Amino acid sequence: MIGYEIFVRSFADSNDDGIGDFKGIAQKADYLKAIGVDLVWLTPHFKSPSYHGYDIIDYFDTNSSFGSLSDFKAMVNTLHEKGIKVVIDLPLNHVSDRHPWFKAAMNGEKPYVDYFLWAQPHFNLSEKRHWDEELLWHNRNGKWYYGVFGGSSPDLNYENPEVVQKSLEIVQFWLNQGVDGFRFDAAKHIYDYDIKEGKFRYDHDKNVAYWKLVMDRARQVKGSDIFAVTEVWDDPEIVDRYAKTIGCSFNFYFTEAIRESMQHGAVYKIVDCFQRTLTKKPYLPSNFTGNHDMHRLASLIQQEEQRKVFFGLLMTTPGVPFIYYGDELGMKGVYDSAFTEDVIEPFPWYASLSGEGQTFWKAVRFNRAFTGVSVEEQLSREGSLLREVISWTKFRKENEWLTNAWVENVTHNTFVIAYTVTDGNYGFRVYANIAGHNETFEGVSLKPYEVRIV
Repeated sequence: MIGYEIFVRSFADSNDDGIGDFKGIAQKADYLKAIGVDLVWLTPHFKSPSYHGYDIIDYFDTNSSFGSLSDFKAMVNTLHEKGIKVVIDLPLNHVSDRHPWFKAAMNGEKPYVDYFLWAQPHFNLSEKRHWDEELLWHNRNGKWYYGVFGGSSPDLNYENPEVVQKSLEIVQFWLNQGVDGFRFDAAKHIYDYDIKEGKFRYDHDKNVAYWKLVMDRARQVKGSDIFAVTEVWDDPEIVDRYAKTIGCSFNFYFTEAIRESMQHGAVYKIVDCFQRTLTKKPYLPSNFTGNHDMHRLASLIQQEEQRKVFFGLLMTTPGVPFIYYGDELGMKGVYDSAFTEDVIEPFPWYASLSGEGQTFWKAVRFNRAFTGVSVEEQLSREGSLLREVISWTKFRKENEWLTNAWVENVTHNTFVIAYTVTDGNYGFRVYANIAGHNETFEGVSLKPYEVRIV
C-alpha cells in the first residue's frame, strides 16, 4: 500500500476558481493510479476560517471552497472505484476560536465552559512551548485559555467525558460518510497539560488510553478494515507506544535521517534509524518523503539523483510509504512556521502553470513556470524523477509483502548502507550508495547514487 498526502486547496481545481476541490481530486484519480497510489490522506477539509484548515469551526461540514458534503462523498466513491482509499486528517486536540463551542464558553454558557482549559491562580501564564518559545496561554476579554497551537486554536478539555464523547461522534460520522480511516493530528497533545501541577507535560498513558477508545469506536463502525496513522513527532520509543494502539505511525526519524545523511555525505544516521525504527514491530511504520510541516525534500536534497536514492530507500523499506504531493516532481519549498504557504504551493500540472485543473490560489515563490517541475515536463523527459518514482511504485506493487516486513542485518561503510528486508517468507537485500562516486561494499560494485536489490 502506498499513501499520498494531498493539501486539498493546492491539488486540482474543477470549477475555475483557482482553489483545489473534491471534484478536482476525483478528476485526477487516474494520475494517482498512474503513480501507484492506493490511499490518499487529505489535509483538513472541514469548515474553517484559515487557509490550512487545522482550526475547525464545524466538524460535521466541509469547507465550501472545496465543495459540499455530497461532493465529498462523490469524490470518495470515485476514488474507491479506482481502488484508492481515503483517509482524512482529524485534528481533535483543539478547535477554532470561532467554533460555536468556544464562543459559548467565552459567554459563560454551560456546558461549554467545561469544554476548554482555563487558567488557575497558580498557573504560569508566561509558560512557553518547548520547541519554539510560543506562549501557551492566551487572553481574551480578561479570560485566560490554553492553546498549545496558538490563540486561534483553543485546546479542548479531555478531562471532561462529554468532550471525549463528542470526539467519538465525529469519528463515527466520517466513517459513515465512507472514509477508510484517519490521520490523527497531534496525537500526543490530547493530554499535554498537568492541571494539578499547572505545567506543560505529556501524559502518554492517558493519551494512549484515549486513542484506544477512538480505535475501538472506529472498529465498531468500520470493522478491521480501518486504517489509521498517527502523528507523533518524538523519539522512536515514544512513537512505539502510540503506534501499537493506532496501528501505524509516521516515522519522522526516517525522513530526518536520510535527509541529514545525504546533506552530510555519510550513512551513519540512516543506520541508526533503520536499527531503531524498522526492526520487527507489532505495528506498521510509515516512512515518508515529507509533509506540510517540513522543508520540501527537493529544497534540502538539491540533486535529482540523490532524490532518486531517497525514493529507492522509501520503496524498499517496510510499512506504508507516503509521498507528499509534488515530491514526486521535485517541488521545492522552505518551511517557515510563520509563513507555511511556501511548502503548500499549487501542484504544477503544466509547464506554464495554466490549464484545466491547475490551482492558483496563491502566488508561487519556489515552483515557477517552465522550471522542469511539472507533470507535463516530467512525463516528457527520459530519466526524470517522476518516471523513477513510477518505476519504484511499480516495484512496490510487485512486492506487496513489504508492507508487513522488517529490516535485518544492517551493515555499512561511510557511503553505503546494506540491509535485508523480509516478512519471514520473502526477502531481498538492498545496497544503497548515497555518494556521487563509485563504491564497492560486501563485493557489490555500486555506481554513484545507486540503489540495487540483490
